[in-house]
Amino acid sequence: MTLFSGRCHRPAVFVFAALPLALMVSGCALIGPGASRVETELSSHTLIHAGFERTYHLLDPSESLDPLPLVLSLHGAGGNGERTCSLAGGIQELAERERFLVACPEGIENNWNDGRADNSNRAHLEDIDDVGFLLALIDLLSNTYNVDTDRIYVTGASNGGMMSLRMACEASDVLAAAGAVIASLPADLNCDPEHPISILLMNGTEDPLVPFEGGQVRFFRRELGEVISTPDTVAFWVAADGCNPKPRTEQLPDLDPRDGTRIQVDTYFGCEGGTSVVLYTVNGGGHTLPGGTQYVLKFVIGRVSRDLHSGEAIWEFFEATP
Repeated sequence: MTLFSGRCHRPAVFVFAALPLALMVSGCALIGPGASRVETELSSHTLIHAGFERTYHLLDPSESLDPLPLVLSLHGAGGNGERTCSLAGGIQELAERERFLVACPEGIENNWNDGRADNSNRAHLEDIDDVGFLLALIDLLSNTYNVDTDRIYVTGASNGGMMSLRMACEASDVLAAAGAVIASLPADLNCDPEHPISILLMNGTEDPLVPFEGGQVRFFRRELGEVISTPDTVAFWVAADGCNPKPRTEQLPDLDPRDGTRIQVDTYFGCEGGTSVVLYTVNGGGHTLPGGTQYVLKFVIGRVSRDLHSGEAIWEFFEATP
């Protein structure tokens, strides 16, 4: 049951100067180990929102008499929705087997306006209404397909993860849960969720781009806006959801002692509306997806943990959300 494992089975090509954040796992699709292609096909569509023609890509696992969950999968900076949905192909098998609808929308010029005061891309500079776009997309899909409106989820990594958290802040009446990988709340974002919402975070303690302890998001010398720390992001959601502030803590088995990482899971229960907040702390991990590939050298992005498939954890978290 892998949703966002990050195992990219074809080489990703990134141009550092032109797309400095494209290597933020933007090429990794929602795939699983050993996945094979099935008949579910990727289709591409557009909708007009706020004067922009916006693109999204769709995987529909087939007609169903029962309402299907909807998962929005948000690419990282420099990525695109088509690559997210189709790069490795295995998401087709997953959507077919687990029976959910997948939408992979695209940010303006391959970036999301996640709420950072970042002057490096158009989405931030022009304050693009990406929340409005994603809500319009959810509304369109809910009216077009047999969507279970109680099971709408958003997930993403890096810039896509921060956008997922912004959606949780501003669309908690629509979403059941959000899963963000290698991402924290932007420091400039005024987050005031109206309803409790389940939140999963999965961050590396040695992430050289999105710092675990908060501060400037950096790509070498380039500053890309500030985030608060991972512990402060978790504390915010624990308070917002009214959870018991003392988590249940467990250490995952060290499946690969050679990778230099260990994963701790903190789960906060007793939250309002049956929600929960879960933090996967990847001790020693970098700007990478657990279970994914070392897509760029360690000195640039840090280590990849082999102790967990991130997508399995995210999908199981979504499934367990009431």
